[in-house]
Amino acid sequence: MRLFFAVELPTDVQSALGKLRPAESGDYRWPDPSLLHLTLAFLGEQPEERLGVLETVAAAAARAAAPGWLKLGEPGSFGPKRAPRVLWVGLDGDIASLNALQSQLDRRLRETGFAIEDRAFSPHITLARRRDKARAGSLEGWPPRNLQKAAFEMDHLTLFQSRLSPRGPTYIPLLALPLGPTEH
Repeated sequence: MRLFFAVELPTDVQSALGKLRPAESGDYRWPDPSLLHLTLAFLGEQPEERLGVLETVAAAAARAAAPGWLKLGEPGSFGPKRAPRVLWVGLDGDIASLNALQSQLDRRLRETGFAIEDRAFSPHITLARRRDKARAGSLEGWPPRNLQKAAFEMDHLTLFQSRLSPRGPTYIPLLALPLGPTEH
């Protein structure tokens, strides 16, 4: 099973992000806006038998984290300015709570033997990835100037399964846990 942990985005935020796609954007793969999310940890292929451990890890990280409000920040890119590899939108708002959630999750995943990337967490929402056979040059209209700074509540942690197909990925939520201490 191909798995990742994420913060889900409400449909109005996904819709606002979907409007950022430039008219001429064939050199990039743009997912359907309904698939946009904030990745906290990508786990790659995992055996189904590890789901119980992941549920325990997620429950502990979610309980230790506080809900918060986030809003869309500035657009950016990874890679060379003339031919960026990844187009993204940053986040503003309660970044301390977001970082604490990601840190808790990362630590607990490592403690239970999951291989996690060693690079620092950079809060962003990936919008598009450059195609392997893209033309040279930068994408006209990027970065956008019409970004709606939509706000949303970060109130739960979701474990997704990603199924890949020629038509693109499908994300299936396997587990969604509220953030903060649970009441008994």
